[in-house]
Amino acid sequence: MGNSCSSGQAHKDKDNVSQHSEEYTLSSGARDRSNCHFRSNCCPRRSPSYRVTKPSVDATAESAAAPAHHLLEPSASVKSESKPQLKGPRPVGSSVSDSISLSSPVACTSPREDAEGPPMPASMQALPEEHRNCLLGKVPGLRQRRRRAMLIYVCAADSQDCCAEKGALQCGAAARLRVRARRRGWRVHVADLHWRSPLEQQRDHRFPVLCIAELARQSELGAVVPVLFLNSGLGTPLLPHTLECADFKAALEAADDDNDKALLNKWYSLDCSTTPPCYRLVRGAPARWRREMAKTLNVLVRTLPQEACDAYLTTVVEQEVQHTVLMSVEAARRCVWVCRAGGAQPEPADVADAAHHHELQRRLNNLQKDLKQHLSERNVIRASVRGRAAPGGEDEYTEGVSAALQERLDALLDALVADHDAPAGYHGIPTSVFDEVNEHLTFCQKAAQCTSNREITLNELKTYITGDSTVPLALIGGAGCGKATLVARAVTLAHSYQPDLAVIVRFVGLTPQSSSSHQLLKSIVDQCHVLLTGTVYRGRNDVWSLSAALPALLGGVGRARGALLCVVGADALRAARWLPERLPHNVKMIVTVTEEKDEPSSSAIMAVLSSEDGPKVVRAPPVGPEEAKAVLTACAATYSKTGAASPPEAAVKAVQKCTLPLYAKILAWQISLSAETFTEVSEPETTPELVICEDLEGQLTQILITTESALGADRVKTCLALLTASRRGLDDTEILDILAHDELFRSEETYLPWAPASLVWPQLAALLSPWLRWDSRGAARWRDAALASAAADRYLTDCDKAVRQILVEYYQGVWYTENDPKMAGRLVSQENMFSDEYYNTRKLDELPFQHYHIYKDEPETFAHQPYFTKLDWIHDKLAATDCCHFLEDIALVHLDPLPEHIEILKDFLETHSYALDYDHRQFYGLLRMTLEKRQRDGHQIKSPIVQGWMSEITEPPVPTFYPENEDFWKLLEVKEKREFSMGDGFDTKNYDLIVRFDSRGKFVATVSTEREEICVWDVTKCKMVRKMTGVTHPINLVPIDEYKCVVLCRRELRVYNLDQGTFLVALKGVMNQKMPYYGLHDPKHLVALSRNRMYVNLMNIETGDCVTTFKAGEDRFLNSLLVSGDGRVLVCGDETQKPFPLLVWSLTSRKLLYDLRIPHHDFITSKAAITYEGSYVCVVSRELDEPSPNFIVVYDLQSGTLFKKWKPGCDTVALAISSVDGCVVSGLADTRILVWDLVTGNCRLTLRGHVAAPSLLRLAKSGGVLMSTDDTCKDLSVRLWDLHTGKLIAVYTPPERITSCEVLLGGSVLALALENYKEILCVKLYGPTIESVATGKEVEYDDRGYGNEKLDGKTFDVKGLESS
Repeated sequence: MGNSCSSGQAHKDKDNVSQHSEEYTLSSGARDRSNCHFRSNCCPRRSPSYRVTKPSVDATAESAAAPAHHLLEPSASVKSESKPQLKGPRPVGSSVSDSISLSSPVACTSPREDAEGPPMPASMQALPEEHRNCLLGKVPGLRQRRRRAMLIYVCAADSQDCCAEKGALQCGAAARLRVRARRRGWRVHVADLHWRSPLEQQRDHRFPVLCIAELARQSELGAVVPVLFLNSGLGTPLLPHTLECADFKAALEAADDDNDKALLNKWYSLDCSTTPPCYRLVRGAPARWRREMAKTLNVLVRTLPQEACDAYLTTVVEQEVQHTVLMSVEAARRCVWVCRAGGAQPEPADVADAAHHHELQRRLNNLQKDLKQHLSERNVIRASVRGRAAPGGEDEYTEGVSAALQERLDALLDALVADHDAPAGYHGIPTSVFDEVNEHLTFCQKAAQCTSNREITLNELKTYITGDSTVPLALIGGAGCGKATLVARAVTLAHSYQPDLAVIVRFVGLTPQSSSSHQLLKSIVDQCHVLLTGTVYRGRNDVWSLSAALPALLGGVGRARGALLCVVGADALRAARWLPERLPHNVKMIVTVTEEKDEPSSSAIMAVLSSEDGPKVVRAPPVGPEEAKAVLTACAATYSKTGAASPPEAAVKAVQKCTLPLYAKILAWQISLSAETFTEVSEPETTPELVICEDLEGQLTQILITTESALGADRVKTCLALLTASRRGLDDTEILDILAHDELFRSEETYLPWAPASLVWPQLAALLSPWLRWDSRGAARWRDAALASAAADRYLTDCDKAVRQILVEYYQGVWYTENDPKMAGRLVSQENMFSDEYYNTRKLDELPFQHYHIYKDEPETFAHQPYFTKLDWIHDKLAATDCCHFLEDIALVHLDPLPEHIEILKDFLETHSYALDYDHRQFYGLLRMTLEKRQRDGHQIKSPIVQGWMSEITEPPVPTFYPENEDFWKLLEVKEKREFSMGDGFDTKNYDLIVRFDSRGKFVATVSTEREEICVWDVTKCKMVRKMTGVTHPINLVPIDEYKCVVLCRRELRVYNLDQGTFLVALKGVMNQKMPYYGLHDPKHLVALSRNRMYVNLMNIETGDCVTTFKAGEDRFLNSLLVSGDGRVLVCGDETQKPFPLLVWSLTSRKLLYDLRIPHHDFITSKAAITYEGSYVCVVSRELDEPSPNFIVVYDLQSGTLFKKWKPGCDTVALAISSVDGCVVSGLADTRILVWDLVTGNCRLTLRGHVAAPSLLRLAKSGGVLMSTDDTCKDLSVRLWDLHTGKLIAVYTPPERITSCEVLLGGSVLALALENYKEILCVKLYGPTIESVATGKEVEYDDRGYGNEKLDGKTFDVKGLESS
C-alpha cells in the first residue's frame, strides 16, 4: 500500500525539544602553546653526543624560521565533535518513499549559546572553536595540519649486513605500497641513508648528525614509520663529539696508564668558547688517527661510569631508536623491526677489545629489551635463514622478507588513512578554505618569533589598526630588512588590540592559492565571504567580479566586527590592481612593498594604492649594529648542530657595515658549515675560509658557491636546477626518482645502483635547511625569492630547456618502461587518474608549466597542446586541482586575441567555477551548457577543436546530470546578472513539496502552499500534465493510487482526484496544529494522530468517518506516527512516559504489539524509518544524562527485540531504510553517509563528499540507488550513489537553492524544485550505463500517459468545492 507520511510542516512542538542535541565539547585546552625553545651552546649533562637541533628564531627579514623539528608525528587535527545546528533557513519538504517515513517534525534543538562578541553566520557559529578561530585569524593555539604522507625511515645497525633485506623493502614492499598509497591520496617515501657510503665509513660525528637531522625533517612532513634492521650487532662504534668537563676530568683520573691519559688529551681539547666550556673531539681526528680510535674507545669504556657510557658512547642505530621508538609512543606503535636469526658476534682475543665488545653486547641487550617492551609483537619480523644458502634460497628469503614487510606496512597505511580521514567540509564550508588559512597562520606564527627591538614600528602599526584611517598602509623597506616578520608580529598582537577583529593574512607565494594575483584574490574573497555569510563565494570567478565583490565583503565584515587584511610580499604581484585604494569604515589593510633602488614610488603596487589621501607609508626601521651582531650570534648557535663557538671577528665587522638580518643569517650559516658540510671526504683539519661580500646580493650567491664546494658543483647544479625549474617544488620521492636515472648519482659499488642519490639529497637538504621550506605536500621550495632568482640565473641559464625536458619525461612516465629489477623502487607510472577519487596532481600541474617554458617562443604551438584541447585532460586537471589552477595555465597563453577554444574555456571556468570546484564530475554537463548558450547567442563555432567537443559532450565518458527543461537557460541568464549569495531571506519559493507516485514511476505531484496549487508532472517530458488551483493551504500530500490522494489542508484532511481535478471528500475532525501526522493503511483507510495527541484514529477515506481508535493509556501524548509501506504496522512515540517508549501496533489485528524502551534514553522520533513490510524499524536515540553523540537502534518487529545498536561517533541527522537492499542508511553531522547491513549488522559502506551534513536521504523505489542532499542548503548539491558498489554516480549543483527533490526511474531522473524557477527541474543522467540505475529504470518505467489523455495539461479550479 501507500506509505506513511510526515507533515513536512515547519512548525515544531516546544515539548519535543531535545536538550542535548546542541551540546558539544571543545577540546581546545591542553594545547602546547609554547613555541620558544631554550638553547644553549653547552653540552647537556649526560646526553647523547648527537641531538636533534630545533632551528630557533631566525632573524631573517623575508623568511620565517624553519619549523621546529619534533620527532613525533604531526599532531592530530581536531575532529569535529560538535552537533549540527539542525534548524536551517527552511527545511526541504520531501515525499515519503517506500523505505522511509519522516513521521515527526525535525526536533527543535536547544539553541546554541551565541558566542561572545559580534554576531556571526550560523554556519560559523556551529563550527568547533578551533575552526572558528582559524577563520577569524587568531594565531595562538593553532594545530599543525596533518600531512597525508607515510615516511618510512630506515634504521640500520650495519648496512652491509642487511643489504638483501633493505633491497626487499625498497624494490618490493615499498614500491608496491607506494602504488597502493597514491590510490588513496597518500604519499610514501623511504628515507634510507645507510648504504656504507664513504661518509658513513669516516666514523666521525657528521654521519649521525645527518641521520638525526633527516629524521627530524621527515617528522615534520608526515607520519614517520621506523623500519629497524637490527641483528646481532650495533654497528660501528663512535667516539663522542663532546664531553663535559667534569666527565672528561673523571675519565682522566680513572685512567691508570699514562698512555691512556695521553691518548685522551690527544683526541680531546678544551673548548672555552662555549658556555659552559666542554672538551671537544679534535677536528679531523678520526681521519688522521684512525688506528688509535679503537684504543681511545677502550679507554673511555674503562674510565667512564656506566651511566656516562650509555650517554656518550652511542652508535648511530641507538640514536635513531632513541629519537623514534623511545621518544614517541606513536612511532613505537608503528615501528617495524626486522631481525635475522643468527649467532652472536665472536669475542675478540685482545683483552682491551674484549672489554669494549662486552660493553657493546650489554648495550645491544638493553636495546633489544627496550624494543621488545615498546614494540607490538606483530610488528617484529623474524627472518629465518634456513635454506638461504641453497640454490634459489636467496630469492626465496628475499621474497619472504618482502611479503612480511608488505603485510605490516599495508596495515600501518590503512591505520594512518583511517586516522587522518577528514570530511570534505564543515557546515557547508569546504575543508580547502581551512587548510589555506591555516597554512598562512602557521607561517605567520613562526615568522612572528623572528622579530626583535621593533616596538616603535609595531606601535605605528597598532595606531593604524586601532585608528580611523580609511586608506591602506604600505610597509616599505629593502629586501631582507624584516617587513614580513613585522607584519606577522602585528597580526599575532591584533586581537589584543581589538578582540573581535577578523584578520585575513596572506603571504604571497606561500601556497599555490597565493602564487598568482587571481588566486590570491579568490582566496581572500572566499574567506571574507565565509566570515560574512557562512559560505564561500559562488559568483563569477574573474578578476573584475572578484574585485567588485571584495570591498563590499570587507565592508560587511568591518561593520560586524572590524577587519584587518594583510598582504605580505604584494610587490611580487605586478597585476594586483584589485587592491583597494580606499577602505570601508572599520577596515584596515597592510601591504608590504620592497623598496627599489631608483625610486620607491614607481612601484606598481604603490601606484595601485595611491589616492588623494594615501597610502599611509611606514618604513621598516634599519637594524642597528648591535642588533645585527645579536642576530649573527643567535643564528650561528641555531644552525650549529654540535655546539658553536662565537662568530669570528671578520663576520662581526661585516654585519656592522651591512646590518640586514638576512645578511647576518647568511654569514651565520656559513660559519656553521665549518663542521657540518656532510661531505664524503674527511673532515678538514682547519676551519674553511669565510668568504664575506659587502652586499646582500653577493652573499646570496655565496650560499650557492659554498654548497657547491661542499657537495660538488655538478651534483648541486643538477639538484638545484630541477628544484628551481619546477613549478611548485619537488618532494623527496620525486627528486630521488629523477636523480636515480642520472649517472652522477649512481654507483655500481652499492647494493642498489641509485643508492648515492638517497644520500646526496638529504645532505643537500640538511646543508640548505635555512634556505629551503617544505610546503603542505612535502615539496622543497626556496624560502627567499632573491635566492630563487640567483639560483635560476646560475643553474638554468645554459640548460633551461634540457632540465625542463627531464621533468617532462619524468611526469610523462617515459622511464617507467625500464625492466631493471633493482630500479623497481624508483620507477613509477604516471597515469592521470590513480583511482576514482584521486588524481595525479603533480603531473597535471607541472606538465603545462614546463611546456610553456619549452614553447615560450611558440605561443601558438603551446595554445594547441593537449592541455587545452583534450577534454579528458581538462576534466582530469579540474579533478586534481581547481578552476583557478586551470585559469593560471590559460594565463600562460600569450596571444591576443585568444584562440576560440581558449576563450571558451576561460569563460566556461569563470562562469561555473563554484560548481566545478565543488565536484569535477559536472564538467561535461556544464561545458555542454556553455556551448549551447554560445550557439543561442548567435556565435558560430569555427574551431575544429570546439566542434570535436560538441560531439563528445552529448555522450560524456563519465555519468553526468544535465537539465532537460527547454527554458532552463533563462534562469541561468537571470542568475548571471546578480551576485548569488547565501544571505538571510529567500527569494521566490514556487514548490514546497515533491511527491512521487510509486505505482507510476515517471510522474510526481507538487504542492505549492502559498499559491494553493497541486500539480502533476511527467518528468520524462519535463511537462505539467494536471494543475489544480484553489486548494486551501495545502501542506502535505499522500498518494492513495496514481490518481487519488489525501491532502493536508491547514488542519483538515481532504481527498482529491488529480486526474479529474475534483474534490472527493473531507475527513471528519481536525488535526493537531503542530503535529498533523497521518499515513495510509489501505486504499480505503488511513490512520491519523488525534487533535489531542492521546490516540490514533483509523479513518475511512471514502466516507470520511472515524472507524476506530488506538489508545495505549490515559496519560499518553504521542509525538510521531510511522506506518509501514504495506500499511500493516504502526509505530508511534510517546513523549510523556519515561523511559521514552516506542509503541508498535498491528493495523490488521488492531492490537498493541510492543512497548519498546531503553532505560535512561530518549528516542528522537523525527529521525526514524521502517521497512516496507514492517519487519524492522530504526530510530535515533540519545542518552538522557550524557552529552555524548546520539546513536541508531534497530528493532526486529517480528519478535519485538533490539536487533542492533550502532554508534558512529557523531550525531545522526537523517535515516533511511531499505528492505530491497537490506540496509539502513544514516547521514551524519560530520558529512559522512554510512550504510549498515541489516543481516550482519556491520557497516557496509562509507560515502564521503558532502561539505555539510546530508540531512535528506531518498532511496530509489526499486533499490540500489541513493540520493542525498542537505535540506538546510549549506551544501547546494545533490549526489547520487550506487549502494551496491559504494561509488558516487553523479553530482548536480543547481544555480538556486533546492526546496524539494525526488529520485525517479531508478535514479535516471531527478526532480528538483528550485527557488525562482516556475517549473520542476528534470535532471537526466547521461553517460556510461550504470547497472543499478538501468535496472531500476527498467522496473519503474512505463510509456503510458497520465489518466484521461484528453485532459493533458488542463487546469482545474477547486476553490469552493469543499464547502459544497
